[in-house]
Amino acid sequence: MAEPIIRFEGVSKSYGGQPALKNFSLDVLPGELLTIIGRSGCGKTTALKLVNSLITPDAGRVLVQGEDVAKTDPVALRRRIGYAIQSVGLFPHMTVEKNIAYVPAISHLEGWKGPARRERVSALLRQVGLDPALADRYPRALSGGQRQRVGIARALAAGPEILLMDEPFGAVDEITRGQLQEEILRIHRESGITILFVTHDIAEALKLGTHTLVIDKGTVQQCAQPEEILRHPATDFVRELVEPQRRRDSILQRRRLPL
Repeated sequence: MAEPIIRFEGVSKSYGGQPALKNFSLDVLPGELLTIIGRSGCGKTTALKLVNSLITPDAGRVLVQGEDVAKTDPVALRRRIGYAIQSVGLFPHMTVEKNIAYVPAISHLEGWKGPARRERVSALLRQVGLDPALADRYPRALSGGQRQRVGIARALAAGPEILLMDEPFGAVDEITRGQLQEEILRIHRESGITILFVTHDIAEALKLGTHTLVIDKGTVQQCAQPEEILRHPATDFVRELVEPQRRRDSILQRRRLPL
């Protein structure tokens, strides 16, 4: 069995005396698309921020590619982990091209100057389903869905093996959201990148995840393949979470039956 690319070992984290994660242990294998779902404040975003050392645990360890992140240069760590968030965070004064090339440029990666940079940016724009002609535009000239795709392209620019996504599609309409979901599935399938994807939407979690992690009050309720979670919820909380989706799937299935 492959060694985990990310490992949480008995991690606890509190804010102002309120626990966000409690004795949290989890292995994420290379190439997984792990969707993470739970109520607001359950510890989903905390788990992501621990991976790229935006915050540090009160107890326990987080290991990335076998290295304790507490003993790793945080800047170097973040430059090899892609991070895409709901608000996108594009620099408004930079063109799309400069936004995408920002991390490779400050990391002094080879092949990111002159015409080579343009070629790489064009390839990334195509990878996320955008026309390379958008490279010279500024974020204000893009739609919400286009900005989100540029944010994903920027997160992929340095060729990371891990991509962290914190509710990246929460601010777009349902049609665009569905398109972005398909793009992420395609990118994951073609690249084999390891993705941790936080969402509040159980349908999205079950659609995208090779495995789905359900968290409640800072503890793991269940981590399994989506089909297993639907068929065999491990706790009352998981059962309550997936029941509306199970009813919806049942209704849709009945509608597909021949008359």
